[in-house]
Amino acid sequence: MPPARWQLRPAHKPTRWKAAEMPRSLQRHTRGASLVELMVGMIIALMVLAIGLQLLLIARARYQRLADEALIEDRGMRALELIGKAVRQAGWITDTPTASAVRRWADATAPLSLVGADDCGQPKKTVELECGPHGVQHSDALLVRFSGRNHLPPNAHEADGATLDCDNYGVRERAGTEADPRLGSMLLFISVSTDAEQAPRLMCRSVSLNSGDVLVAVNASEIVRGVETLQLLYTLAPTTTSPAETVSARTIAATDWYRVEQVHVAIVVRGDWYSLRPSTPDNIALFPGLESVPGARLEDLSFQPEDPRRNRALFTATFAVRNPLRCEVDAC
Repeated sequence: MPPARWQLRPAHKPTRWKAAEMPRSLQRHTRGASLVELMVGMIIALMVLAIGLQLLLIARARYQRLADEALIEDRGMRALELIGKAVRQAGWITDTPTASAVRRWADATAPLSLVGADDCGQPKKTVELECGPHGVQHSDALLVRFSGRNHLPPNAHEADGATLDCDNYGVRERAGTEADPRLGSMLLFISVSTDAEQAPRLMCRSVSLNSGDVLVAVNASEIVRGVETLQLLYTLAPTTTSPAETVSARTIAATDWYRVEQVHVAIVVRGDWYSLRPSTPDNIALFPGLESVPGARLEDLSFQPEDPRRNRALFTATFAVRNPLRCEVDAC
């Protein structure tokens, strides 16, 4: 008998797990975030958002500041241009008249060609300079008179634009039968707007002829908004008894206005926006180049803003009087 062959068999078969049933650990990218990780991410996101918002606010404030500075610059230059035009036209008489055979001057009793007033309130609607009680921020007023000139025939009754009024219309020449040849005038002063903003503004008023050939004042026009104060000083020419000096309007006698040879102008112009911190000092020196002015008061030489948070700037200029303010021997 052949020998028996033993076969080793396992007591049981090993269990075979299906692939879907075998337990395994989750991969890292399929796990959720912990609470600590969520909190850290939120903090970092908030920090980035806060930095971005702060940069946006800084850029916006800087843009508003630059836009306000440009607006203030434009307003100041337009105001000085108007005041300079008024001073240069004061006392102008055409030397080539078309309405008369000779050059005509205003007589000694005629109104002044240039006259100012300190601390001038809302002027009355007249052809003369009649001020109210107090001006806006003690602002001054200036009135100038001048003649016009007409075209040559066949348009001899139309102004040629040699001189302009407040609305930039040409002033025509007055007929030869009329006494005062100066039909043009400009009255400059500061008033407060009647709208909700109640903003200070530079105003200009001219005169016109009515149906009876009489000069009447017309409504004032707003020229530049945002002009907070207008201060004027005048340099008088020397005479045999008086030296040259720079004074305010309140110290000039009515008979000495013809001596004015220079007009010093100081205006403070504000913008439309507020700054994050006060942008101007408590007091602004209006005429830093002038050491002393006889008869001048504190409000003539300095300005105290009502709201220092607004952006504002000081503009100064000196304009020479080109024309004789009365008929002199060498001019007539």
